[in-house]
Amino acid sequence: MNAMRDLNYQSPTLRRHVREEIQRRILSGKCQPGERLAQQSLAKELGVGQGTIRESLLELEWLGLVESVDRLGVFVGRLDTAHLAEAYEVREYLEGLAARRACAYASHSDLAVLEEMAERIWALSNAGKVEEMGAVDRAFHLQIMSLSRNRILLRLAAGYRVLGMAVRTAREPRQVHEEHTGIVDAIKRNLPDEAEKLARQHVEETRRTIALEAESDDYEPIWVLNSQD
Repeated sequence: MNAMRDLNYQSPTLRRHVREEIQRRILSGKCQPGERLAQQSLAKELGVGQGTIRESLLELEWLGLVESVDRLGVFVGRLDTAHLAEAYEVREYLEGLAARRACAYASHSDLAVLEEMAERIWALSNAGKVEEMGAVDRAFHLQIMSLSRNRILLRLAAGYRVLGMAVRTAREPRQVHEEHTGIVDAIKRNLPDEAEKLARQHVEETRRTIALEAESDDYEPIWVLNSQD
């Protein structure tokens, strides 16, 4: 953890690293729902001050990953299907807006990056490289958000993307590829209505898949743990 100590002079950067580490432990199952997160122990283990831990936990509480109970402390939250559905509802609207705005701001090089990402997702899926595919898929969506050039939209997206963009579903790869390329093509042709519609439909289809998978009694979300912040 010496690397974290070296970042003490960069509070926002340090806090992000700490937040991501705690987030990784929660999503990987290392920290179980209902488990108490002791700030003093975390500070000692990660080599940072308790103030940094406290601020990181506040951010995670806003994201819905932890819960604060008066006079008892901070506990790992319960990530149920309803929570995921809410995140995807928000994601649907925000990503639709991002795709719409990207039509006005995306350059030729930006579009080339998106096209390359879409093809890489398809190739990795065909090769059975699920973890890599999930990380690139996440980056593809974050790239469209970034192309919106709207800082408020990006800040709002930070709240849902931990849940709504970090869970992997078993959708048919060819269909996902067609949806990705359709969104990019609409942006390239400067069709904001079409881009927004396709982006929203893409997220909606994923939300429906999660709902169907969740009907199984033993459903457990499969998280994409690679950070793309």
